[in-house]
Amino acid sequence: MIQKQKPISSHTPQFLNPKKILQQLGIEQNMTVADLGCGSGYLTFEAAKLVGMSGKVYAVDVQKSVLSGIKSDISLFGARNVIPVWANLEILGSTHLEDNSVDVALLAVILYQSKQHEKILEEARRVLKPEGKLLIVDWKREGIPLGPELKYRISYDVIKQKAENTGFKFVQDIKTDPYHYGILFRK
Repeated sequence: MIQKQKPISSHTPQFLNPKKILQQLGIEQNMTVADLGCGSGYLTFEAAKLVGMSGKVYAVDVQKSVLSGIKSDISLFGARNVIPVWANLEILGSTHLEDNSVDVALLAVILYQSKQHEKILEEARRVLKPEGKLLIVDWKREGIPLGPELKYRISYDVIKQKAENTGFKFVQDIKTDPYHYGILFRK
């Protein structure tokens, strides 16, 4: 079990509170979570605490250096229920996770970095179990002085529509912080 709190790295969005965000999703012991585009693992390691040692969390990223950091943190914090996975989320099936195998998928602050939103959403849908949950967190578009340039941000309405077009059902908005929106969907 994770004994210590994962330190905040220079890449961690310090305004997002992983514990408060994930507590809204109903993640429980024994569940399987896929953090798709895990980055430094700021949601990965909090999810690992929630699923316990009987659950597992796939930390998926395209950057091998990021996954190297995740592997180091697994050793450092005893998070043996975290499994690093290299994948290009823009390619369907690249995670090599089984179809219908994940209870909760996380796409946190990742979609703004791609133009292939539908492909990423399709991969999330593929791995989710029937009735599985998808959380999308991304940068708000309006009135926010922080984050990426406005031209890279995707509005709440556009992401919601793309997710619904991919077959997801809107469940509720998730409280995040003043700079991001959070949307919970069900497969």
